[in-house]
Amino acid sequence: MVDKQGMTLSFTQYELQNTKYLLNKIEAENDAVKQRLVASETKVEALERVNLAQEAEVTAVKTRLVASETELLNLRKEAAAQTADLRSVAERLVATETDMEHMKKDTAAQHTDLTNMKTEVMNLIKEQAAQEAELIVLKTRINTGEAQTRLAATETEVVNLEKEITEKPKVAFSAGLTDSGYIEAGNTELNLVFTRIITNVGQAYSNMTGFFTAPVKGVYYFRFTVMDVLNSRLMYIRMFKNEEQVMWLGQYDNDGQRSYFSSGVTLQLEVGDVVNMRLPAGHRLYDNSDNHSTFSGFLVFPL
Repeated sequence: MVDKQGMTLSFTQYELQNTKYLLNKIEAENDAVKQRLVASETKVEALERVNLAQEAEVTAVKTRLVASETELLNLRKEAAAQTADLRSVAERLVATETDMEHMKKDTAAQHTDLTNMKTEVMNLIKEQAAQEAELIVLKTRINTGEAQTRLAATETEVVNLEKEITEKPKVAFSAGLTDSGYIEAGNTELNLVFTRIITNVGQAYSNMTGFFTAPVKGVYYFRFTVMDVLNSRLMYIRMFKNEEQVMWLGQYDNDGQRSYFSSGVTLQLEVGDVVNMRLPAGHRLYDNSDNHSTFSGFLVFPL
C-alpha cells in the first residue's frame, strides 16, 4: 500500500515536473510569439508609414496628372484655335490668289483693247498725215506761181477736203451688258441688249433693242468682249448683220474661274443695216458694274 502510494506520488511528481517543463516551454514559446508579434506590429507600423508615404505620393502624382490633363486640354484647345486660324489664312490666301488671277485676265483683256485702240489711232494719224501732206503739196504748187485756173481749182479742192474732214460723219459707241450678274438664254436664242451706255456718239446704238443701225453707208469696225465663270461648260456668242450670221464663237473651260474671249470684225454697211449680238439657247454670260462684257463699234470711213 505504501509502495503503491509512493509510486503514485513519484508518478505525480513526475507529471508535475513534466507539466512544469511543458508550461515553461509554452511560456518560452509564448514569449517567442510575443516577440514575433511585437516585431510584426513594428513591421506593420513601418508598412503603414510606407503606405501613408505612398498614398501621399500617389495623391501628389494624381494632382500632377490632373494638372497635366488640364494643360493638355488647354494645349488641344490652343492647337484647334491655331488650326482654325491657319485654315482661315489659307482660305484668304486662296481668295487673294483667285482675285489676282481675275485681275490678270482683266488686265490682259484691257491690254488687248488698248492695243487695238492704239492701232486704230495710229491709222487715223497716218490718214491725217497723208491729208496734211496732200495739202502741203497743193500749197507748194500754189506758191510756185501756176496758172490762176489751177489755183482756183486747187483752192476749191482744198475747200472740199476741209469740208469733207469737217463734215465727215462721227459714229462710235461702247456699251456694257448689265450690272445685274448673269444673263441666261432659255430654250431659245436670246438677243443681247447691252444696256450700260459708255459712249454713243451719233446715237446709232440703241440700249433698248441692242441693235446698231448704220446712219451712213460706210465701213465700220465692231468688237466685243464677253465673260463667264466656266466650270466644265461652254460659252458661246453670235454676231449678226441684219439676219446674216457674221461669226459664231465659243470657248470651253473647267477651272471654275472667270474666262474671257474677244473678237472684232470690219463690215461694209448700207444705210439702215443693223448689227447685233445674240446668245445661243442654253448658255449664259456675266457682267456687273466693272463692264466685263462689252460691245463696241465705230465708223472707219464713209463710202
